[in-house]
Amino acid sequence: MSEKILTGVPSATGIAIGEVFIYRHDTPNFREFTVPEEERPAEITRLEEAIKDTRSQLLNLKSRLAGQTGETVAAIFEAQSIFLDDEMYTGEIKQQISQDGINAESAVYKITEMMKEALAGLEGEQFQQPQNDIKDVGQRIIRNLLGVVRGASERLKGPSILVADDLLPSDIVRLINDQVLAVATDLGGATSHTAILARSLHVPAVVGLKDVSRSVKQGEKVIVNGNSGKVILRPDDATIKHYTKKRIRYEEYILSLSDIEKLPAETLDGKRIHLRGNLELPQEAQSIKSQGGEGVGLFRSEYLFLAKKRLPDEAFQIEEYTRVISNVAPNPVTIRTFDLGGDKVFPDIPHPVEANPFMGWRALRVSLDQTEMLVTQLRAIFRAALTGPTKVMFPFINGLCEIRKVREQIDIVKEQLTKEKVPFNPDVKIGVMIELPSAVILADKLAKEVDFFSIGTNDLTQFTLAVDRGNELVRSYYQPIHPAILRMIQTTVTAGHKENIDVAICGEMAANPAATMLLVGLDIDELSVNSMALPEVKKIIRSIKYSEAKEYAARALELDTVQELKKFCLDEMKHRFADLPIWFNGDS
Repeated sequence: MSEKILTGVPSATGIAIGEVFIYRHDTPNFREFTVPEEERPAEITRLEEAIKDTRSQLLNLKSRLAGQTGETVAAIFEAQSIFLDDEMYTGEIKQQISQDGINAESAVYKITEMMKEALAGLEGEQFQQPQNDIKDVGQRIIRNLLGVVRGASERLKGPSILVADDLLPSDIVRLINDQVLAVATDLGGATSHTAILARSLHVPAVVGLKDVSRSVKQGEKVIVNGNSGKVILRPDDATIKHYTKKRIRYEEYILSLSDIEKLPAETLDGKRIHLRGNLELPQEAQSIKSQGGEGVGLFRSEYLFLAKKRLPDEAFQIEEYTRVISNVAPNPVTIRTFDLGGDKVFPDIPHPVEANPFMGWRALRVSLDQTEMLVTQLRAIFRAALTGPTKVMFPFINGLCEIRKVREQIDIVKEQLTKEKVPFNPDVKIGVMIELPSAVILADKLAKEVDFFSIGTNDLTQFTLAVDRGNELVRSYYQPIHPAILRMIQTTVTAGHKENIDVAICGEMAANPAATMLLVGLDIDELSVNSMALPEVKKIIRSIKYSEAKEYAARALELDTVQELKKFCLDEMKHRFADLPIWFNGDS
């Protein structure tokens, strides 16, 4: 059969060439039977012992990974253990035994599947991971009930490319020491636990490939390119030779970044750029620090809903924000208020059925309608800000009316806390995300009302170009490096600097090496990227002159089409950075 290329989501960088090992999940075999009423208390005791063993195993995994990958990844198993304390989960299992009389294995399987189905009914990638976590926990409890220590899958016989429909966190941990060269899965996204574990264990990974597990055979040779998201099936000799050279070049490049985290993000002629990290979970703050980030430029607070499975109260929010702020101090943390709606729908916030939820009731619109939720979050942020420099920014700002309503709520919060004699930091800086064309047009007005701007290039690109990047039919039209987007960035920067406020970029464009020199030349003050991209972006900043970047950006702004602009950027970057793995050109 001929060579075939599959494209998925690049989730852990690196290039690997090897033979396929197809991993099939070992669902424990058990039979369902009726437990006599007098034996049901003993059956519940048996369940409780299995839950106790499961909790111990998860804690052991957490401890094992903490030394290997740091607390960020180890916290995945801490998050899984939360299910064991969830009365909605364990309580329902016990009820199935005590009232319906089914055996413990069947009860665990039934309730686990019910919870998975409930989560599957909620749209959005962020609900995929809890589905996997509850499945992982349920299988572990069943194995402990059966006395099965681990699955009976065939072990890897040598260095292999691990291919599966999906991988649970425990699968990764169990198999990763068996010489896994790379990971390729049908399901998953860039923020899945599989992706996080692969990145932390330095294993190249591509997820979201849809049918890779059904497209390959055991032992076939494949190439996994975690830089570009490509998986090449049955590569010929020429392709293998080509990618072998790329892999060597990439490994040499990574070696060159080994000490850069200790150095400032400063151009050769002294222009300092604040380089910060985007954060999904509090535990990731340590990764941002270790990769040389100067604080957090985007703290996505929506995870708090997943952590509690309900509207998070003030005390819980204070605890979580404080963990991050105190960890990265004296560098600042920018907390984005809840960006709900769109693909982030949670049971405690009833959402209407909308034909186009991404352009509907979402983000700040939800917060302004749910003022109690907004006030609670603001109180928590202002109180947690006592532990270090803190900023708060509001997403999906449409115009001046919204920011003025926000200011009213901030005044209410400060008045409340003062009246209650509750300590808080009144000097939290207030900013907005520029991610709608209307906000760009009104940037000169908005700049007079806030302390900083942060450009969310993901949504700005989608709304400016009328492209849903999740729609395969039009995905090719999603081009952040586009003449219109550059002019919008330029307009926003000019308006912000006129009022002496900083302008940041926190969208994916900030982590694209093809755009780094361009953004420096457009006078962006701060770039906020995922932690793994920090060294690469810093290397580019430290290798260029600000004066040259200004000239470069001016020339780019004169180009008329996206094709001309992309070619201009790629040609310049290839010329300047011969050692850079040009993963953004789709052929690295």
